[in-house]
Amino acid sequence: METIRLSTKGQLVIPNEIRKAHQLVPGTNFIVSFVGREIRLTPVPPFPQVTAVEAAGLLARRGRKAAADKTTRAKIQRSLKARDAATRS
Repeated sequence: METIRLSTKGQLVIPNEIRKAHQLVPGTNFIVSFVGREIRLTPVPPFPQVTAVEAAGLLARRGRKAAADKTTRAKIQRSLKARDAATRS
């Protein structure tokens, strides 16, 4: 664990190893929260989180028929099997 010092301007410098490991770049926004006696800095995700219901239909196109659940499951299963086979060779 490293220690850092708060500057006279209220700034902290996050050590380079931590910035690299967590891909923190200049301009990254953080959420600051208090948990007990701890101060936590949590990077704000670059894209807002959405639920499956909110995302449903994003890839839909006019005139495209919806795939049946059975067909969709079969395609997913084939894809997963192919990926699994690729990791075993």
